[in-house]
Amino acid sequence: MERAELISLLVDDRPVHEACRSALEEGSPFHIDDDLVPADNLARTYRRRQAHTRERGIPTRGLVAAVETLHALGEQPLRLGRVNQSDPPYHFQLFLAVDGTSVLACIGVDQQHQARRLLAENL
Repeated sequence: MERAELISLLVDDRPVHEACRSALEEGSPFHIDDDLVPADNLARTYRRRQAHTRERGIPTRGLVAAVETLHALGEQPLRLGRVNQSDPPYHFQLFLAVDGTSVLACIGVDQQHQARRLLAENL
């Protein structure tokens, strides 16, 4: 998938989509996986991650809505993608339709906590 095509899929006004679209427009690296994963498997995984980020106070965008969407999609297979913004450090997880024609859900996770943890470990 080309960058412009992915940008065009992030068309709605949800803040997480706007932030991801902006990261792509600024040149952040991205990757779309070829593997397919059932949405309900992802719902379970991201529900646990939701609890993890909440417990640790890690800022996220769109996580609650994405978990709900993934759960509602049941066994429907999805394609995963990611965008990694470096400044400020943010990771966007994308959940796309199999044919790549739509972004069904998007999660943004602040990575500054990761940078602080690594810095503390190296001191």
